[in-house]
Amino acid sequence: MKDAARTFIRALGYDLRKYRPHEDPFHRFRLSLKRREVTVILDVGANIGQFARAVRKVGYKGRIISFEPLSDAHAKLLIAAQNDPLWTIAPRCALGSRPDKAQINIAANSESSSIMDMLERHVAGAPEAAYVGRETVAVTTMDSFLDGEPYLAQTAIALKIDAQGCEAEILGGLDKWSDSVEVIMTEMSLVALYQGETRFADLYRAIEGRGYHCISIEPGFTDPRTYEVLQVDAIFER
Repeated sequence: MKDAARTFIRALGYDLRKYRPHEDPFHRFRLSLKRREVTVILDVGANIGQFARAVRKVGYKGRIISFEPLSDAHAKLLIAAQNDPLWTIAPRCALGSRPDKAQINIAANSESSSIMDMLERHVAGAPEAAYVGRETVAVTTMDSFLDGEPYLAQTAIALKIDAQGCEAEILGGLDKWSDSVEVIMTEMSLVALYQGETRFADLYRAIEGRGYHCISIEPGFTDPRTYEVLQVDAIFER
C-alpha cells in the first residue's frame, strides 16, 4: 500500500517520505550555528530572501544581513524584510576581492544572475537561466562592509554565499575579518558553469586552508535531462 501510494504521488510530480531533521541541510546549518554560537548571518546573494526565510523556519532567531546586487531583487528583498526587525538589507552592491564597478548579467530566472559570463553547459541544463540583460553595480569587499559595522568585532558570524561562480572572489575580500567567521555555507560547482569560476576541488581546498572542515555536502543544481549534479551546497565549520 505504501509503495503504491508513493508511486502514485510521484507520478503527480511529488514525493512521500518520512521527515528526518538530521537529513535536512537547513537543520544541519542551524546546529552548526548553535555549536559555534553564531548570532549573525551574512547572507550573500540573497535574491528575494529565500534563504533568510528558510533559516527562520528552522528556528534561527539571530540577526541576518542580506546582500543583493540586482536592483529588482533588492527592492523585493527590502519588502520581504520589513516585518523582521533582525533582518537587515545592505545597500545594493556586489561583493568581490576589491572595490570596483561591474556589469552584472541578469538571468531570466533572476537567481542565476552573475557578474561572470554563463557557459553553455549551464544554459543547456537550465534554459530558463539564460541572460536577458545587464546592469551596473558597485562592488565592495566583505572586509570593507564589516569595517563599517565595528559592533560585530566580538561576534561569531556565519557566511552564506550563493553568488553564481563568484565564491572565491568574495572569499578573497575577506581577510581582516576572517577569524570572526565560524561557519561558511557556500554553493560549489562540480563542472564549469561560469567563465573563470573556481570549481569545487580548488574552492574546497581554499576553504580548508582557512582553517575549516566540511560537515555537509548536498546536491544543488541538477541537470534534469541527464540527472548530473552540477552544483552542490556545502557547510564548513571552523
